[in-house]
Amino acid sequence: MARSFHGTVVLWAAALFPPLAAQQPAVSDEIRVSSQPYVAQASYTFRADARIVEIGVAVRDRHGRAVPGLKSDDFRIYDDGQEREIAAFSENPSGSADSAIKPATAPPPAAPTGGAVAAPPVAVPMRGAVAAPAVASPTRFLALFFDDKNATYGEETADLKRTQAAAGRYVKASLKPGIQMGIFTASGTPLLDFTADAQKLLETIDAVKIHPQFSEKVCSGMNPYQAYRIAVQQDRETLRLAVVAAGQHRCSANPEFIKLEADEVWSRVKQSSLETLAAISRVVNYLGGKPGERVLLLASTGFAAGTLEPQQDRIIDQAVHAGVVINSLVTKGLYDELPPGERFDDPAPQRAVYTALPRYQAWAKAEAAEVAERPIVMDEAMGNLAEGTGGVLFHNNNDLNAGIRETSVPPQVTYRLSFNPQGVVSDGSYHKLQVKLVHGASYSVEARPGYFARDETPEDQQQASLDKEVMGSDALTGVPATLALQVEKPSETHRTVRVIAHVDISKLEFAKQNGRQSQRLTIVAAFFDPQGKIVTAKEGRMDLALKPETYSRLAGTGVNAELTFLVSPGVYKLRAVVEEAVTGRMASSTYPVEVR
Repeated sequence: MARSFHGTVVLWAAALFPPLAAQQPAVSDEIRVSSQPYVAQASYTFRADARIVEIGVAVRDRHGRAVPGLKSDDFRIYDDGQEREIAAFSENPSGSADSAIKPATAPPPAAPTGGAVAAPPVAVPMRGAVAAPAVASPTRFLALFFDDKNATYGEETADLKRTQAAAGRYVKASLKPGIQMGIFTASGTPLLDFTADAQKLLETIDAVKIHPQFSEKVCSGMNPYQAYRIAVQQDRETLRLAVVAAGQHRCSANPEFIKLEADEVWSRVKQSSLETLAAISRVVNYLGGKPGERVLLLASTGFAAGTLEPQQDRIIDQAVHAGVVINSLVTKGLYDELPPGERFDDPAPQRAVYTALPRYQAWAKAEAAEVAERPIVMDEAMGNLAEGTGGVLFHNNNDLNAGIRETSVPPQVTYRLSFNPQGVVSDGSYHKLQVKLVHGASYSVEARPGYFARDETPEDQQQASLDKEVMGSDALTGVPATLALQVEKPSETHRTVRVIAHVDISKLEFAKQNGRQSQRLTIVAAFFDPQGKIVTAKEGRMDLALKPETYSRLAGTGVNAELTFLVSPGVYKLRAVVEEAVTGRMASSTYPVEVR
């Protein structure tokens, strides 16, 4: 079945669908793709004018054990030093499937209103991987999230391999009835939806590979921490350290040039960290719709996310609202570094010359400070996400087997509190939070350290528009494309439905950046049952930064792409929505589909 789709339909690129390989450039920085389950995000977005701030809290005794049985009156909330009245409170024992937060004075919570959609059962795209037939709800859903974007510097790639091995051992030892695990990555591939199939889990874990944001490096070999210190914090001693290192790499040691390199490296690192946080956010949303315990195990060597605190705060909002605990595993563990002046590969006699360099003592002091401070900068976001959701941060420990065991389970009990931020202006300002116990000086309290009183951002508006269109029925017109469906019969109970599109990209508007044609395309394809509920849905993103010759070739041939779904025979509505970033235009259409 082939039909004209009066709008832009761009699905996926070669990294996920091999038939596109002949049409797409081999250079990874020209076309970057990511994919994830689709779930409407509007219901998880905090806004100050919504008059609610939710806080996930974990209380532990001096032995690190969670403390149960506390009541609303045991807590106090301070917002920038001002005590706030607790508007809602809940105690959530491990294993409780009820994540609803209840008013502190306890009439039944009102039914939800508006167009928010609970997380649907979603097939995760991974080279044909699809949703399994419905099974009894397990007591725990564990999302294993591997950061495959930021492990790019030598030893960090080995950290990822060791983490994969430890995760494989954990699956073999701990996958029991009542537990389902899913594999997710920062890059979006590979992915495996929640399953109890140990063999599929092991195969997918083994398939995780490094997907660095940028393959090229600057001459001086500057690391993300140094770039952050120079570009963001304007730190002079780190700049001097980078100048000396540049000279040892036989690169330009001009401080102004090093500053430019720092700006370039930080721009790359920030973009990679943004994409990592966005991927975590999508998994939190998806996991939030599962019935039972919901744990996201974030395994990463660390990533610099300074200046990205609002994005972290939003994920905390989403997780607390959805009853998701984020546990963070810093995979680099505890390791020794060479002392200052001995990090380079030069022979020992040449290393000895370093002590004669001008301002050697200041340089050595800066290098020693980096050894101590870099883990703080690189692990801060992971700590924030864990602390803000009642989870744990496992770091400074080389026992990855113990780390995965500890971070794969939720706390025995967590608490959720909320308050009305009266008088707070939606101006983007940061407000410090403190959660204290009235009694219990020997207990430690872990809670989010603050929140941003943000107004609705362009990203919020964009996501809300996309969600509204997915749930709508209007047909928006734009660049014409051809949509086709193919149905196959892999079993008696399920059918494979392939959604195939051909797109003429010459009809799309592009922005020119650094001599390239740039565009971002987002698509959602969703199957609805006769009652209007989403049966399965997928979302993808294609970032294009095409060189002139690549653009000319693809403009002449167009691109083909496909999405694969596994559905039961029946009658559905297929809703396809596409958004392009340059002008903000959308295309959408709805098709009746009968699967026999």
